[in-house]
Amino acid sequence: MAQVTVPPVGDLVSGLPLPPTQRVALHDQVVDATSSRSRSNRWLRPTADLAASLLAVVIATRGGATVQREVLAAVALSWPLFLAVNGWFTRRPLGEPAGSHAGRVLRSGAGLGVACWLASAVVGEAAAPQALVPVVAALTLAVLVSGLVRLPGSTTRVVLAGHPDDVRAAVAELAHSPRFVVSAACLSAAPDEPLAELPVRVGVSYAADVTVQTGSDALLVLPGPGITHATMRRLQWHAHGAAVPFYIGTGLLDVAPTRVSVVQGAGLDVMQIRPAASHGPRRLAKEVVERLLAAVALLVLAPVLALVWLLVRRETPGPGLFRQQRVGRDGAEFTMLKFRTMSCTATEERAGLSDLNQVDGGVLFKLRSDPRVTRLGTILRRYSIDELPQLWNVVTGEMSLVGPRPALPSEVELYDLDPRRRLAVKPGLTGLWQVSGRSDLSWAESVRLDVKYVDNWSLALDLSILLRTARAVLDHRGAY
Repeated sequence: MAQVTVPPVGDLVSGLPLPPTQRVALHDQVVDATSSRSRSNRWLRPTADLAASLLAVVIATRGGATVQREVLAAVALSWPLFLAVNGWFTRRPLGEPAGSHAGRVLRSGAGLGVACWLASAVVGEAAAPQALVPVVAALTLAVLVSGLVRLPGSTTRVVLAGHPDDVRAAVAELAHSPRFVVSAACLSAAPDEPLAELPVRVGVSYAADVTVQTGSDALLVLPGPGITHATMRRLQWHAHGAAVPFYIGTGLLDVAPTRVSVVQGAGLDVMQIRPAASHGPRRLAKEVVERLLAAVALLVLAPVLALVWLLVRRETPGPGLFRQQRVGRDGAEFTMLKFRTMSCTATEERAGLSDLNQVDGGVLFKLRSDPRVTRLGTILRRYSIDELPQLWNVVTGEMSLVGPRPALPSEVELYDLDPRRRLAVKPGLTGLWQVSGRSDLSWAESVRLDVKYVDNWSLALDLSILLRTARAVLDHRGAY
């Protein structure tokens, strides 16, 4: 029987090879696309993790864990294997959820722990669980901590492929993160205007080749005009043949990966977007825990709150507490409490300052140097002490510890559709916008963060925001 030779898939589907000069067009110019960037940084993360693991073993054994050298060596050599089996060393240039990131390490630690327990049945006291538990725990903790450290050269270089308008929008989104750099773009049509200084080639068939030649870490394809299902499939084949990590943009905005799953129906691959929990045990747990924490905080901070109240009363005439109507969940109004940081005539004086508003959009009113704020009020605002009376609003169930910014009725009257989504949950004492820049953010940015919180709420997200709040208060960025 005659033997048929089949060329590699990448050769079959590449379609349009790059010219021999291997160059990428930059609008009406031509620039060399070959990158001299070293790929050695790909090994920095595994090296750092294994170094941290070795240090953890030394500390554990010096701290009292008594393990025979042969057994200790076997455990240390097995640890990278368990990490590899759970996908820890697999490159994911565009990242993954923090929970998945930590889950891989925890599964590796659990697997190593079970293996040590089984080994004890064979080798006896040489691998006693009580001696190996500290070592396994130290290894797991070391990699978890090491994963939090940003290493030099960890910037991810991305090549974009898609319609010029989609590429321009993606470049703007990626520019918000220092982790990503767009190194080049392959367009399905000629752009009407330049994409800044971005090297561009017309023709998405070149995308995988350009990714390799620019030394980039990933190819991100943005479905749209000029990119058919067949084109996507061939791009995928070509990228995999060139060992290029391949990603497809979903067109979704601020959707947590934990809410997304790919399902098949009638021959189509489709994504299902699940809603965040709005009722049920997790919401009940949030309600109960937050009220208890707020009540305890009020009791502990009572002397401090009383002292601040007295200082406010002594500095300027007027009440120590400021009461204001705000809009809560589903549009219900409530009286929010704050320490007074302005003069008693601040409301009447606002009309004369409206032209000085420093927040775009015309909904919020903020001034960096508001003349109505008292000297003590400046200090209280800088460290968010003026917000502490809202713990009482949390105890009474009108607010949450974590949630969107509580809005004024006059602001809600100006809301269009997207900002009204913020009213689907209780407002919070702190929230995603507070830990992301507070008043330094534009109106559009603050709305986007609050809507992102509402749509992707989870107990883990609340815990993350609470932990970040302490740093935001100490940095006092955007506090005025």
